[in-house]
Amino acid sequence: MFNKLQKHFSLTLLFCVLAISFVSAQNGISLRGKREKFSIFRDGSVATNIQENSDGSVSWIATAAGGAGGGVAFYVKSNKQEINIGNYESIDVELDYSPGSKWSGSAQNPSFVFRVLPWDSTGMFGGFEDLDIISGRSRSGSIKYTVKIPSNFSKQIINSSDFDEVLAFAIKFNDYQRGNADGDQLKVTLKSVTFKAKSGAPEDTPFDDGLTDSQRGTVVEVNYPTRDYTVDEYRASKYKKHGWVYLPAGYDENDKNTKYPLFVLLHGFGQNENTWGLSNKGRGGKIKGFMDRGMASGEVGRFILITVTGVASKNWGPNGAGNDVNGFNAFKGELRDDIIPFMRANFNVKDGRDNVALAGLSMGGGQTFNIGIAECLDLISNFAGFSGALFSGADEFKRNVDGKREFNNLKIHNLYMTCGDKDDLVYQSFPSYVNAMRNWNRVENFKDYTYPGGTHDFPVWYKGFNDFIHMIFADMRQKIEPVVIEQPGYPCCSNDCTVVYTDDDGNWGVENGDWCGCGGNESVCKGAQGYPCCEKATKVYFTDDDGDWSIENNDWCLIP
Repeated sequence: MFNKLQKHFSLTLLFCVLAISFVSAQNGISLRGKREKFSIFRDGSVATNIQENSDGSVSWIATAAGGAGGGVAFYVKSNKQEINIGNYESIDVELDYSPGSKWSGSAQNPSFVFRVLPWDSTGMFGGFEDLDIISGRSRSGSIKYTVKIPSNFSKQIINSSDFDEVLAFAIKFNDYQRGNADGDQLKVTLKSVTFKAKSGAPEDTPFDDGLTDSQRGTVVEVNYPTRDYTVDEYRASKYKKHGWVYLPAGYDENDKNTKYPLFVLLHGFGQNENTWGLSNKGRGGKIKGFMDRGMASGEVGRFILITVTGVASKNWGPNGAGNDVNGFNAFKGELRDDIIPFMRANFNVKDGRDNVALAGLSMGGGQTFNIGIAECLDLISNFAGFSGALFSGADEFKRNVDGKREFNNLKIHNLYMTCGDKDDLVYQSFPSYVNAMRNWNRVENFKDYTYPGGTHDFPVWYKGFNDFIHMIFADMRQKIEPVVIEQPGYPCCSNDCTVVYTDDDGNWGVENGDWCGCGGNESVCKGAQGYPCCEKATKVYFTDDDGDWSIENNDWCLIP
């Protein structure tokens, strides 16, 4: 009897193991017949309790946030290589869901957005295109759903990011106009995702935007001194605030004769300086790609950009909630007295109001008008509002600006406005504002764009950003040719070399069985194909057998 029970138990255990193995084999992501475990894009996710389960599924808790509900992003490939989305026709998704500890009784059944993250994305809110909405039929349950990829979706990605390569996807809690209150929680378990290729689709190609490193700008972090402008100066807390700075290709901090315009970029309510996705990680974010490609082609003038938190109070952050209205309204002092002076003191920034631009999305768009134009027109002449939160009427706004004696004869050199026609928050006032700004004699160059089907979200704002940078700083447009070192040349000799030959280039010595430029006259130091030694530049852009290379006077030089 015991032997029979033992065999029965062993057989049952075997079936359980097989069942678990079978389930595990079905979970994960499948691409062209190859299944892998999910690879979580953690820096690009906005969720809590993210767990990789033993059966291959991934669970998390997403939270409602005024339409910007959270979720988790996943790389399409575990090696983080992209796919060409035009090669695929559909995506099968299987997940379980249930409300968390907090859920509004008036909320509709849970819903999700399947979000595609192009090659230049920094996460689910840092460059994306929404592909489909997946809605549950009950308060909790399971969903098996096939996301159809429209025939024009590849073109949509290209319009947004110039190339159709896709890095990742995200499952986002859809809390937009569904009765959810901020803080509502949704438990999600993603079981499987299967990308189905079109019949006869070619292999996916590695990403290549055609630029060399010498054509790309760099991103650095800054911390500038400021204070709380919501209170009197003698009572104000003083602190340093974090910001991201983009420096164009070829920028040399030691070249004080080459200076660049300044662009200050603002976020919206509930956001901060990180919201635009500019970063010194990965490819640097979507707007960095716009700037790199535009400047390299000569279609966009070269400038320095800083993204900051537009909350001028001690509640700014770091990684702030961006919900201090008084801090937003007090931003004039920080912009005028801290940000612009700091950038001019620490970077090679041009003087003059025509060399400064200010733009922002939503609340930041409102700051651009109400603080930038209405209070800082003597410092700035280029402005853009992306779905700007404009709380006064257009005629009242114009009268306020025109009535300021200190702004007499000051023109707005460039003004740009954009909004989605499905934006329930601000579109109602957009057409009348556009008409008023277009006919304002203070504005020299005006452009606007109504985004078809656009909501109060980043696809509208990214296009607006790209449109605007093509308008401004035209005098700084110059095609940046790639610099390629094709073959090794002659390096500089070490100190105290012996001169064995002299020609028009100077004195030459021999080291390690090869020619080298002999000391005493730096002009003879030669790199590949006769490039000189750097006089001041120290930033390394390239390293080969000759040593470290930098750029000076828009050409290569060898760092001594």
